[in-house]
Amino acid sequence: MTLVAAQWSGMFAMHQSAHGAQSFERLDPTGYLPPFTDGLANRAAMAAGIRAAWRSDGGTLVLDGHGAADCAPYDLLINGERTHRLPAIGAHRYVLELTGLAPNSLVQLWLPHYGDLTINQATLDGESVTSVGEEGPRWITYGSSITHCQQADGPTQTWPTLVARDNGWRLTNLGLAGECQLDPIAAETIAQTPADLISLCVGINSYNAAVFSERSYGPALQGFLKAVRRAHPAVPLVVITPVLSLPREDKVNAVGWTLADYRQATADVVRYLQAQGDSRLHLVDGATVLTAQEALDRLPDTLHPDTEGYALMAQRLSPALAAALNS
Repeated sequence: MTLVAAQWSGMFAMHQSAHGAQSFERLDPTGYLPPFTDGLANRAAMAAGIRAAWRSDGGTLVLDGHGAADCAPYDLLINGERTHRLPAIGAHRYVLELTGLAPNSLVQLWLPHYGDLTINQATLDGESVTSVGEEGPRWITYGSSITHCQQADGPTQTWPTLVARDNGWRLTNLGLAGECQLDPIAAETIAQTPADLISLCVGINSYNAAVFSERSYGPALQGFLKAVRRAHPAVPLVVITPVLSLPREDKVNAVGWTLADYRQATADVVRYLQAQGDSRLHLVDGATVLTAQEALDRLPDTLHPDTEGYALMAQRLSPALAAALNS
């Protein structure tokens, strides 16, 4: 029998305690500025998009961990099909006998995309078990809760995971619920991470928190994009403006801007940089990702898509992102 521990993909760093408990960082932890970035650090420690894979003819999967009260579940896939969805709230330990597998089957474990989580053990023990390294283009996607996808039923139903699996891409999900504010640490993390495609969906958190005004939003976005471009001079970079949120389209926030204003400003900055010669910079109008009727039907709280809404987002964004990669 061969016991193989999970080899995680999709994070910036992993921490291991003296007792062997593992936790994760999706942003470079040296870039935080406490106490100002404490909320950002909390979101970046969540395991959105983090996964491990093995090849096996069968065996015993042991999964032991502890999740917060709002923790999303795990998803286990065998040869691309979900076979188990396992709750991660509180202390938990699962021992799964994987029997009847075809030779050299692909076993994939996706960690909960939302909620605080520590992993004490994630191992596969069997007669023929090997850890699998990923192949394919490397895709980094940065955004708000609409990229973090808290409302998705499970980690393989977020729109970034759906797009990555559909295209065979290696995903780094930098969706940060409520914390997509063009922070230097996010730009620096993207700069340090190898990539073949980068996308950003920006504007909605800045509207909701009224972080940037008419004077400051455009320059902040310009600076963020230029920092990413300096580190990745030839990588296709796709900027997605905010998806529709009907009550916010014409409602001014505390700095006097509507969501439509942030969408227009985002597009204006991208077009300015394109006019300056950035031919690998692409723009996707977020207002076309979901129709007004879909925004009514698939955003139960008027802001966040449900699982079906995230599937629609994946269907609409996947071809646009693939076209940018192949351009």
